[in-house]
Amino acid sequence: MLGKAQVKYIQSLSHKKFRDEENLFIAEGPKIVAELLAEKPHAIRHIYALEEWLSNNKNLVKNINDSLITPINEKELERISQLSTPNQVLLLVEKFRIDDNIDLNKELVIMLDAIQDPGNLGTIIRIADWFGVKHIICSADCADAYNT
Repeated sequence: MLGKAQVKYIQSLSHKKFRDEENLFIAEGPKIVAELLAEKPHAIRHIYALEEWLSNNKNLVKNINDSLITPINEKELERISQLSTPNQVLLLVEKFRIDDNIDLNKELVIMLDAIQDPGNLGTIIRIADWFGVKHIICSADCADAYNT
């Protein structure tokens, strides 16, 4: 069962200020959760999931310390989710480190300036990923890439 303080803390991560202060973001959805658990397990700070999801995805969480996994019910998930229709799992993830060693002469990089709509930024990120672009640099006046 989630306490009020936990719920408030998770809900606070919907605000950029708190995401920046805590260096965390929320990830929801089966595809992104599976990718993060497979590719960045060291960045996972906590998993909140329905028992059904946990029992169906034991292979995804096998390398995650049990102390980082909290089974929750649907009502609790609705309280902490940022989605109108919550998925079965929510992750708290450490923000990714910025790589200062990008070789601009050898690697494909997209530089974005003043992309203010989070939906447009998300579309650009997904397209870049599809084309294998590993680096996206956003100017200070771009939307927050961790915005849900």
